[in-house]
Amino acid sequence: MKVVLLGAGTAIPARRRSPSGLYVQAGAEQILFDAGPGTLHRFHAAGGSFLRLRRIFLTHYHVDHCLELATILFALRIPHPKRTRPLAIYGPPGLKRLYHALNAAFHRWLEPRTYRLSFHELGEATIRLRGCAVTARRMRHSAEARGYRLQAHGRRVVYSGDTDACAALVELSRDADLLILECSTTDERKIAGHLTPTECGRIAAQARCRHLVLTHFYPVFEGYDIRRRVRRSYHGRLTLARDLTSFSLF
Repeated sequence: MKVVLLGAGTAIPARRRSPSGLYVQAGAEQILFDAGPGTLHRFHAAGGSFLRLRRIFLTHYHVDHCLELATILFALRIPHPKRTRPLAIYGPPGLKRLYHALNAAFHRWLEPRTYRLSFHELGEATIRLRGCAVTARRMRHSAEARGYRLQAHGRRVVYSGDTDACAALVELSRDADLLILECSTTDERKIAGHLTPTECGRIAAQARCRHLVLTHFYPVFEGYDIRRRVRRSYHGRLTLARDLTSFSLF
C-alpha cells in the first residue's frame, strides 16, 4: 500500500504545505481522500492517474478540502484521453447538493460524458472494495464531517480530516499502522473543532498507533516545537508532513 500526503497545509499559502489531499494506492484501487485546491496536479506528481482514479472520499465540505472536485470533474470531460471507467464519490450528507450547486455554477461543465458518476452520502458505515475496506465515522467539527479508516493487505491507515478530540476518533484510530491527524493550532491557541499537538499525542497514545503523521498546519506553528508537545504522551514514530510526504506499507 502506498500513501502520499498531497497537501499538508490549509487554504492559507505556505511553503511546501498546500490544502488537504491524501492519495492511497491499495492494490488495484487508486483512492483520493479530500480534494483541496491544487490536489489534481499534486496527485499527478505523486504518480497517480486521473483516468484510473476510482474513488474520492471527502471528509467535509469546507473549500480547503473539497474545492478541487470541480477541477477533477471538469478534467474528466476532456475528450482525449477519454475517461471510461466509473467514478464513485463518497462523503457526509450534502454531497449531492454540493455537486449540483457546483455543476450549476459552472454551467453544467462538470457532468460526465463518457463515464458513469455516482454519489454516496455516508453516515457511519463500512464500504467494501476490491481487496480493501473503508470505514467512515462521524467526527467533531464545525461542519458535518467524517474520518476514514482504510484496511488493506493486513494494514490500517486512518485519516481524521478536520476534527476535535472525540471518542469516535480514538476508536477509529485503534491499532492503526499509519494515523494521519489534523494538527491545526498550537496548544495555546486551541480552536473548537480542531486538534492541537498535545491532543494529537494523547489520541495516538490512547489508540496505540504505530506511526503518527501530523498535517493541516496553520502558519501559527512557525517556530513552534510541535514534537515536544506530542512527546508528552506519544513515544512512537512521528512525522510532521509536508506536501508529497509518502509512505509504503508492506
